[in-house]
Amino acid sequence: MDEELIKKLDKIINKFVFESRKFVEYSSFPYGLLNDIKFQKKTIQLVYDFEYFVFTKSLKTLISIKNLLKEDLNEDVFILVRSIFENYLSCRYLHENDDKIDQFIEHPLRISLAHYNVQQDGSIVNRDKEIIGKQENPSKFKLGADKNYFYNFYDLLSTYAHCNFGIVGNYLDENFNYTVTKVNDSLLVRMIVVFVFSKLFELIVTVDGEDFKDVRTEKNSYQLVKDAIQLLESALDELKDYYNSSKNETNKYINKRMKELMKDMKKSLKEELGSVPKAEIKIT
Repeated sequence: MDEELIKKLDKIINKFVFESRKFVEYSSFPYGLLNDIKFQKKTIQLVYDFEYFVFTKSLKTLISIKNLLKEDLNEDVFILVRSIFENYLSCRYLHENDDKIDQFIEHPLRISLAHYNVQQDGSIVNRDKEIIGKQENPSKFKLGADKNYFYNFYDLLSTYAHCNFGIVGNYLDENFNYTVTKVNDSLLVRMIVVFVFSKLFELIVTVDGEDFKDVRTEKNSYQLVKDAIQLLESALDELKDYYNSSKNETNKYINKRMKELMKDMKKSLKEELGSVPKAEIKIT
């Protein structure tokens, strides 16, 4: 795998952490939640509150991922990336369906305080046993180009999140002994981190009308998304060629699936999620 490409991905992850910290510290504030508490008035600002919550939560996860990458604990990175991906799906869904605001804000708040309870079938009931909603899994939230890569992508992340013996090879050395020092999928895992976080960043941060610290910060944020997309294109092409060139007969089906996943992920880069002009970015 291309070591220089891996270094570039690490560098862009650092940039995302740096710019995201500034956004959280200077631009994120729960105006909608405060208005709801103070005036019992629900406004569109609650949607923005949810976006800021998702972004802050995801940034803390990205910082954890950065530390895991330093230690070559790549399997655990896949687990955490799934969390950011679910954050992104939820955020985009609410962004495009703001009438679902109770599902993402009020219901979770009341469940956390045990004012509402969740039944075995996923139904949400109040203290009077009345059904007021239903919990849904992330597959219900996929939209746009995310639909094309979702199942294979989410399956990949879930394989690491669950106790799945199918990934036992990541924990065996060349002598077939168990080990915690084997380094696996260094390029793939970094590409996935940048892929998911750049989508979240584009959706929430690089949007017309967003309140940036200053003009320089705004320009840097937009340029960061553009740089990330171009780097992702290179990484996806590299990985697609890798899976295509493998002659291992045992792995031929999974390699075919991974090659298709890389193609679908690359196509999704063309979709505009915020205000970054994709026409200015050459995506082949």
